Amino acid sequence: MGGFFSESARRRLPAAIQALSERHGAAFIYLRMKRDEAFIARELDISIAEARTIIRDVQDTLIKSGAIDLVRDPVFFPLDHPPDSERGPSRPIELSRDEMDMADQVALDQFYRALAAALAGLDPAERRLLELWFNKEMGAADIVKFYKKLGVPLTARKPLDQTTAQDVFYEIEKIIKKTASGVRTHLPDDGERLTPASLKAILNETGI
Repeated sequence: MGGFFSESARRRLPAAIQALSERHGAAFIYLRMKRDEAFIARELDISIAEARTIIRDVQDTLIKSGAIDLVRDPVFFPLDHPPDSERGPSRPIELSRDEMDMADQVALDQFYRALAAALAGLDPAERRLLELWFNKEMGAADIVKFYKKLGVPLTARKPLDQTTAQDVFYEIEKIIKKTASGVRTHLPDDGERLTPASLKAILNETGI
């Protein structure tokens, strides 16, 4: 991994953000994770004022590209007022929420700590397979070739020469389920809401 995040994660950034600096790209990822400016300043080793400027640059870029919803969750307030004769029928007004509630920030931090603990609990072979899939973005067939080139078994269920792409999918799903279970262990109150599918979606975006 070079810089602030993996090259595969950078390739997943919106085109408009890729045109900015690497720090802007890292700030975008942290904003996607609902991190505040103090967290971003600390992670990027810059001042709060610098972090605020970078965040504003990212938000302005996303606004211009029509993708501000990637870092801002809209809050809808339906207003029951009579139709305006000039504007037509009334409709909900959309307001942008710039700050996350403190309780939500705490819950999110707890989730990422639980995820880090669950990933740390995987054995090296399991973590390597996740890294190839999520960080290196290797396809199943390429992963099979990679393991065969190394001469390392991908699964204990089959000899290496009989391993296929389908085995990669099987092993990835198995490890995802194990990781989700680990996260739920560390989040006894809220972890039951985390499904393997939702965890896979998170890792697709953030890597591991």
